[in-house]
Amino acid sequence: MKKNVGNADRHDQNITNEEVGSAASKHDADIVLDQDVEEYYYRKIVALVNEKYNQFLNGELVMSDESSSDESDEQMESICRSKRKGSSMDEVDNKNKKVKMVVDRDDVITQLQEFIMSDEINGSDIKLVIQKMVCTRRIATQNWLNMPFKKVETHDFLTPEEKQVLGDGSEIEVPLVGPDYQMYKKPMSLKIGGKWRNKNYILKTNWSDFVEANKNVLKEGTAIQVWSFRKGEQLCFAVVSVWTNPW
Repeated sequence: MKKNVGNADRHDQNITNEEVGSAASKHDADIVLDQDVEEYYYRKIVALVNEKYNQFLNGELVMSDESSSDESDEQMESICRSKRKGSSMDEVDNKNKKVKMVVDRDDVITQLQEFIMSDEINGSDIKLVIQKMVCTRRIATQNWLNMPFKKVETHDFLTPEEKQVLGDGSEIEVPLVGPDYQMYKKPMSLKIGGKWRNKNYILKTNWSDFVEANKNVLKEGTAIQVWSFRKGEQLCFAVVSVWTNPW
């Protein structure tokens, strides 16, 4: 009788060990499964991000006409702005070195105004139009500068006649002064693009060439100001850097 009890005890113990082992194996399998699922979705996300990023670099995600909305413009500026996240307007930590900003905004604006009003230009009616950031990724696929209506400081840089011309869909040729205080030799054009509340002033034709010619100043993420002025009756623009990207 005792022998049978012992056999039963050993049998029960074997069953218990098998159940515990099976439960442990199932638990381990669940952990592995969870890890596999997480790894699977992680890889899918990374692959999707890489795919979209490559499409963007190839210009496949950029709107094909010049009437792109300022929401798209804001997204691009957000990408550029993220590159200088954590930096201050006075100094940034670049590879454990303090790099001081070389741009004095007030000094730059003063120099620009003096240049415009000098005998060389003899300009007048100087107005700040917009401040925004240079995004070379956008320039690579879009040969123009967007100035969203709802972000410009004023619309009064245009005469009523110019507003009528632009409103009819035509363009105005405008000379452009660069950050080196020199009149850019290639022609620029101003037009209006977009629809409804997403209208933009668009400075186009040779914008990418202008940025390339001033690439030592107009770097990715650099903050620029666009100013308007008059040379006689001619509408002109000037672009200056008010914050230089140190990278």
